[in-house]
Amino acid sequence: YCVGWSSDLDRGPIGRVILEKPVVVFRDSNGSAHAIGGACPHRFAPMWLGKVNDSGLLVCPYHGLAFDGGGKCVHNPHGEGVIPPAARLPNYPVREQAGAVWVWLGEPALADESRIVSRDWLISGDYAIATGHLRVSANYQMVIDNLLDLTHAPYLHAATVGGDPENSIGDIMKHSFRTDENNVIHSDYLVEGMLHPTPQMLPLWGERPGDFRAEMTWRPASTLELDIHMSPPGARKTEGLHLPSFHFLVPENEDFTHYFFAIGRNVMIDDEEQTRIMAGFAQRAFEEEDEPMIKACYELMGTPDLLSLKPAILSTDVAGVQARRLTAKLIREEADN
Repeated sequence: YCVGWSSDLDRGPIGRVILEKPVVVFRDSNGSAHAIGGACPHRFAPMWLGKVNDSGLLVCPYHGLAFDGGGKCVHNPHGEGVIPPAARLPNYPVREQAGAVWVWLGEPALADESRIVSRDWLISGDYAIATGHLRVSANYQMVIDNLLDLTHAPYLHAATVGGDPENSIGDIMKHSFRTDENNVIHSDYLVEGMLHPTPQMLPLWGERPGDFRAEMTWRPASTLELDIHMSPPGARKTEGLHLPSFHFLVPENEDFTHYFFAIGRNVMIDDEEQTRIMAGFAQRAFEEEDEPMIKACYELMGTPDLLSLKPAILSTDVAGVQARRLTAKLIREEADN
C-alpha cells in the first residue's frame, strides 16, 4: 500500500493507520527508508510524532525510547537503561518507487515489488506533476465505485474537472469496458468532437472542440490509473493534451480510506502557476466535491456492501459492479488459503 510521497518523507516521519495497523515510515541518517509499527510499545504513543536523531534512530515523542529501522528499541534513557523484552515494534518491507513510498503488511516473504504500479510520466521530466492526499470518510469500495463511473463528473464536478452534460454524456458518449486475464478492469469513455473543454482543461487546451477520452484502469484491490486526452477532432489521442493520474486507495479501516493522488500534464510543463492551478482543481474535485458526496452516500447506505441493497443498476455501472464482484472473489480465495 502507498503510505505517502517521497517528498513528504523528506520532511520527516510519515504515520498512517493501514488495515487497522499503525505504521510509521522514516529515513535513517543514510537516507534509507524504514517502516515499523507506529505505536510505541511502552505507552502506545504515535511514533510518527517523534524525531529521527543524529544516529538515524526514531525517538518516541513521549518518553524518548529510541528504535532502529528494524523496530528494535536500542536506547532507554531512564533508570539504568535496561531495555524490556517487549520494547520492539513490527518491521515491514518498504520501497520507494516513482516518487511514492510503499509498504507491505503481509508475510515479508510474500512481498512482490513487481506488483507496484508506476509509469514513466512520474519521473521522465516530460510532465508537470502535482501530488496530494486526503482522508475519505467511507469504505474504500465506495471510492472505487466513484472512480470507475465517471458519468458523475458533469453533475458533481461542473466547475472543476467535469464537462457540460449536454456536451459530454448520453448518446454522444461512447463507453467500452473489458476485464483482462489479470483481473484488471478497463473502463474507457470517448466523446468525439466535444465542443467545450472542461474547466480543468480550458487554460491548457483553449476554447475549441476536440476528441475527449477518459480511460480508467483498476487493478485489484485499490489502485486506479486515469488517462485523460484531448486531441484535435479525428487525430490520434497522442497528438494533443494528456493529463495522466494515479489514484492509490488505502483502507484505514472499514469506515475510512486514505486517498493518494498524482496528476500530470504534458503541456506548459515549466509553468509553476499552471501546476498550482492543476493541483487546485484536483484537490477541490476530490476534497470538496467527491468526498462529501461519497461520505453522504455511505452514511445513508449503512453498509459498504452496495449490492446487498439491490440498487438500481445503469449500463455505465458495469465497471464498478465488476470490480466489487472481483474483489469479493479475491477476498474469498485469500481467506481459503
